[in-house]
Amino acid sequence: MPPADPLRDPPLAGRFLIQGCGSLCIGPDRFAAVLLVVKFYFKPEAAPLNISAMKTGMGTYIRISTVARRVALAAALMLGATSLVAAEAVSAVQRVNVERVQPEMNGNIYRLYEIEKAAWIWHPAAAVGAQAIVLFRNQFSVDKETETTIHVSADQRYELSLDGRRISLGPDRGDLMHWSFASYRLKLAPGAHTLEALAAWIGDHAPCAQITHRGGFIFAAEGPLSASLNTGDKSGWKAALVDGWSFTPGPPPNFTGAQQTQRGKTLNVSQAWVVPAVVMPPLDSNEYGLMRAGWRLMPSPLPEQKLTVLNAGAVRAIIPGGLSDAKPVTAQHLALAAAPVAAPWSALLTQGKGSVTIPASNTVTVLVDLGNYFVAYPQFKMAFGKDAQVTLAWAESLYLLDAQGKPTSNKGNRNDIEGKIFHGVEDTFLPQGASAEAAEFRTWWWRAGRYLRLTVHTESEPLRLDGFSLLECRYPLEDEGKFTCSNDGINSTLPLLVRGLQMCSHETYMDCPYYEQLMYVGDTRLEMLTTYLMTRDDRLPKRGIELFDWSRAIWGQVAEHYPSRTPQQSPTFSLIWVSMVRDYAFWRGDARFVRQCLPGMRGVLELFRNLRGGSGLIEHLPGWPFVDWVPAWATGNAPDGVQGISCINNLFFVQALRQAAEVEEGVGDLAMAARNRQLARELSDALVKRFWDAQRGLLADDAKHTSFSEHAQCLALLNGVLAKDQEAACFKALIETKDLHRATVYFSFYLFETFKKFDRGDLIVDRFGFWQDLLKGGFKTPVESPEPSRSDCHAWGSHPLFHMRASLFGLRPMNLGFTELEIAPSPGGLEWLEVKAPHPQGWIEGKLHFDRQSGKCAGEITLPEGVTGTFRWQGAQIKLLPGVKTSIQ
Repeated sequence: MPPADPLRDPPLAGRFLIQGCGSLCIGPDRFAAVLLVVKFYFKPEAAPLNISAMKTGMGTYIRISTVARRVALAAALMLGATSLVAAEAVSAVQRVNVERVQPEMNGNIYRLYEIEKAAWIWHPAAAVGAQAIVLFRNQFSVDKETETTIHVSADQRYELSLDGRRISLGPDRGDLMHWSFASYRLKLAPGAHTLEALAAWIGDHAPCAQITHRGGFIFAAEGPLSASLNTGDKSGWKAALVDGWSFTPGPPPNFTGAQQTQRGKTLNVSQAWVVPAVVMPPLDSNEYGLMRAGWRLMPSPLPEQKLTVLNAGAVRAIIPGGLSDAKPVTAQHLALAAAPVAAPWSALLTQGKGSVTIPASNTVTVLVDLGNYFVAYPQFKMAFGKDAQVTLAWAESLYLLDAQGKPTSNKGNRNDIEGKIFHGVEDTFLPQGASAEAAEFRTWWWRAGRYLRLTVHTESEPLRLDGFSLLECRYPLEDEGKFTCSNDGINSTLPLLVRGLQMCSHETYMDCPYYEQLMYVGDTRLEMLTTYLMTRDDRLPKRGIELFDWSRAIWGQVAEHYPSRTPQQSPTFSLIWVSMVRDYAFWRGDARFVRQCLPGMRGVLELFRNLRGGSGLIEHLPGWPFVDWVPAWATGNAPDGVQGISCINNLFFVQALRQAAEVEEGVGDLAMAARNRQLARELSDALVKRFWDAQRGLLADDAKHTSFSEHAQCLALLNGVLAKDQEAACFKALIETKDLHRATVYFSFYLFETFKKFDRGDLIVDRFGFWQDLLKGGFKTPVESPEPSRSDCHAWGSHPLFHMRASLFGLRPMNLGFTELEIAPSPGGLEWLEVKAPHPQGWIEGKLHFDRQSGKCAGEITLPEGVTGTFRWQGAQIKLLPGVKTSIQ
């Protein structure tokens, strides 16, 4: 009779880890036999064979790699394995989202969540404000299969593992008054188990977006295990300091966290295990409404971040003696990458196979082109190498030199590296040496880019690199929709647009993963709108909206970027947050969530009402009223944007009032909607009086009529500021006038919206040429601004994906909640297009063909159940019915 297959037999399959590493427990006399069977059947070319063992009183635990697991388990069952324990418990780990307790204002007044029964702990030798990496451990056992729900958080970051298997990285970013905790449902097999949490507090060395209170870790389990697993005075947790980590500032602007030096392996525990100190006891409810200071815990609404171990790319250059920041890559360096000496490097770094030994007294640099843009934790395995130094630097691209050989900010074609210099963020790893056992190294926080510069310097002892991989991390955002059309150039840009948004989507949205990793309002609105047309998952957009709502702590204005340890104020971005709320209300429409945003939305508008001067217009705005990276505008401000009365700043106020009125009307507050519309009309009349230039048919940016831009015309045309005859003249001047300040990558979103309003999809298609040129220039993600661009990955440049589906196909929601929609294509010369777009109720699908000669449109459109719509084409309209396919003739 054949042995049971642990991946198919129900009693075992339910308990065994399907992905990642596995463990099994057998008698000590069977250990060698199992290894022989595994090594006999395992094919080493499939993946590295990784087997380790640990002897305990229960038997010998064998840890095996994924590919070898089935063979090993079959062998173990044949040879008498007593039980499947340890890592098989990880197969039952499932992240769960705890419902928030209402009203949320009771946080830190009353105990709202199970985690608040636990205490915050830290290492007793780590003083407040002192850098510390602390490893917490709790060894426990269960005598039968046990289910429990656990809750975990830390300040600043933690990595939680169960029986050697990572199960959680966090916490999801928030602020002190809304400190995130994550929850997981565990199914534990009978036997011994170990929980470990590596927690780090490095203060201002952490990324700017990492708000902090002080070092701390908290863990709670529900049910009978709470007594031994809840952190506190009487729990089973122990703590030890992890040695060997230090930090130095990286290249400016240094928002992404300091460069690190790691001396010895990642878990370099050289001190005794001690009882942790309680830094904040369990929360006791206070019937008098007193709120406890410190962390105010709240369940995170997000799913688990996507973590994928991978190897990618190609070795592009090998530089004996090393490659410094001042030394360009030469043709000889490129030639070595094609020589036999490169083969083991290529196998190790880009395929995850084999090992490389660097002789003593040697220095070499290997330049790897990952072939795409990545965000990842680098992971090493190294042996020997006493006094050696390994550095890994990341860059988005290499930089050109000028005629005198001096560095420039120009990067040229991103595929090219010859004659360029490497400048990037660098981390350093110092192996302890004198040991053949490979030690593991990885960074505290992830890095971003396309190019890697690995430099190894050895002294008296060779260094052996046994492993290198990337742990890619991001929000689990995929393009679940579809857009394809008759223009192959447009189709070709989709991977670039999707990758850009993915690389900027994590626990929050980000402007860029390489330079700042900060969530800015203006960027994020565009990222959210693009997300709505990629996936039905709206958890990340909701998270961004509420984080900005919570940022109104200084004087009521939404922060320019948040979360952040460095507050920054922007009046224009604060107004765009109102648009962000409106977008969610119409494209998704969780009515309860929208109502929670109303006080913040109303507060922002009231603040700007009080900034109006004698002219009735807002003036002398506080903070940084950024509009766009127009070359002629200092720091991105519109003319008269800081000191004076700016047409563009006031147009943002008009837009916020009009879009807030749509939300108010949608929730039934007609009086508030009318009040907002009335003020928008008053502002519009004042703007036309002061800034309209009848001779040019344009709105000026300034009162002296010395500056004119696409920006002012777009905001005016989109928001009903002008009379009908003025609108026609303004749009004509917008597309024909040659001396306007042009919208760059970010603000072109509003330009495309204007083209859509006037049914000029041809102008959108023409401007898409910018993104097609990015592909020709070797870009893998959209840029921040036209060349020379600082950032090669800025997700505000992914908005053409939105316009493919919302403008060329013409899909727009018509009411709060998206139960009514309109499809009014502006194909701009396309012969056909096919779309699948997400909707809260399902999917919207359409196939349309356009006859240029006759001007007719034909095809079919299918709506989800419960959704009605109207198809509009050249003055005619067709009713779209819910849940059925409608023919378009």
